[in-house]
Amino acid sequence: MKTVFSLILVVLLFSCEDKVSYKKPEGLISKDKMIEMLYEMHLVVGTSNIKNVHLEKNRNYMSLVYEKYGIDSTQFAVSNVYYTAHIQEYEEIFEEVERRIQDLKDELEPKADTTAGVPKRDREPRQKKDSVKGIPQ
Repeated sequence: MKTVFSLILVVLLFSCEDKVSYKKPEGLISKDKMIEMLYEMHLVVGTSNIKNVHLEKNRNYMSLVYEKYGIDSTQFAVSNVYYTAHIQEYEEIFEEVERRIQDLKDELEPKADTTAGVPKRDREPRQKKDSVKGIPQ
């Protein structure tokens, strides 16, 4: 999984020149589908160290993303190269992916009330006691 994103980064770095112009490849993944796939790929990479229901870690779930969208890794790589050559479009794709990840994060994080569910005794400052006599100071 890390190699896929390393490949994306390398391709992105080398394709930032305006002089490079790639024609649309046959079987290009649409921009909307690319957004969906990259979003799910980021989630997959982010969960790679979490045990699944079978208590397995570090499974490669990327193939499940490809299967879900009916493509293979080659079609993804070719489409990714095309979009990296069109950096404006690629930035729009990643901005949307980042927005969706942030929305998910906001939805899953606890609300602003950090004391909710914390017993009152744990919220109040504790008095120091003399360690020998047990008397408040």
